[in-house]
Amino acid sequence: MPVASAVSVSDNPPKIAVAVKKELRTNKILNDSSAFSLNWIDFKKKDIVTKLSKFRASSDRDKLRSLKISYRIVLGAPVLEESVAYLILRKEKKFDVGDHNLFLGRVLGSMASLDFDEYWSFRKYSPILYLGSEKKKQFATL
Repeated sequence: MPVASAVSVSDNPPKIAVAVKKELRTNKILNDSSAFSLNWIDFKKKDIVTKLSKFRASSDRDKLRSLKISYRIVLGAPVLEESVAYLILRKEKKFDVGDHNLFLGRVLGSMASLDFDEYWSFRKYSPILYLGSEKKKQFATL
């Protein structure tokens, strides 16, 4: 699912929080997952996010495979091949915050492509985040 925001909530240990609307399929998947990923995608590849946003499927279908979006599993979570950077997180807690749930994850690993440093100049690069998670030993995508 395209992520509007992810919040760093702790530096030591590193933790990130993501809010997901309760009615979304993503919320159920994250609720059932033990790990999830945040993927930074170059805005030039925004067609990936458009496809992901428009896709509607039953919970047992693999969204990424159905859309022919390449990925690999890293530490139990899907990582998009088009990512210029990603974080892998272990889900630690879920908080009820009204019409959303806030999922707290501890960072297990991260990667940034060698040329990602040049992209930190946001005049040239506008990142898009993608949130992916695993579901009951067989991952599902958001």
